[in-house]
Amino acid sequence: MSHGIDAVIFDHDGTLVDSEGITLMVVAGIATEAGAEIYPDDPDRFVGADLHVVFEEIERRSGKPLPDDIMEQFRARQTEMIRDGLQEVDGATALLASLTIPRAAASNAPVAKMELCLGATDLLRFFPDGHFLSAYDVNAWKPDPAVFLAAAEVLGVDPTRCAVVEDSRPGVEGAIAAGMQVFALDPGNRFTDLSGFTRISKLAELSEYL
Repeated sequence: MSHGIDAVIFDHDGTLVDSEGITLMVVAGIATEAGAEIYPDDPDRFVGADLHVVFEEIERRSGKPLPDDIMEQFRARQTEMIRDGLQEVDGATALLASLTIPRAAASNAPVAKMELCLGATDLLRFFPDGHFLSAYDVNAWKPDPAVFLAAAEVLGVDPTRCAVVEDSRPGVEGAIAAGMQVFALDPGNRFTDLSGFTRISKLAELSEYL
């Protein structure tokens, strides 16, 4: 395979499905209800982050604990919004349909959410082997590289011969730490302080490499 790529590992939120806006809306709602201040850089801070860390930050800002069932509340609100109109990231169907190499999805989100989102956007059919890896499975969240390394093991491919497609800072950092070939979907050029990855502005550009 050209570029030494034998498999591809996709992040999920914001890379295959346009769900990050939904997630941020739910998080913002929870923060507002808690009386926590919202800052302009919160999208970059919270996108792709461990939700436990996000909720801890909201608690720190508000000075009071969130409800014990806040994760369940979050998932219920998020699921409703996903079912109401989640869209794929532009070019996802065309890219996945063109692939001839094994692929997996590796996310900080639970597997159930990945399956829900990919089903809602008709992308689930491109993962016939069910290769979905979650940070909850390995008990380590991006930027820890564990979920990417677990995906490579499931695919049976050396990490150095895996491509990773990411759109979040924790994901890009984790994939670099895993020693993989990293492609950052970064149309806004947000990661100028990082190195060791290839920047793309849209998924269609990956056809040159995959």
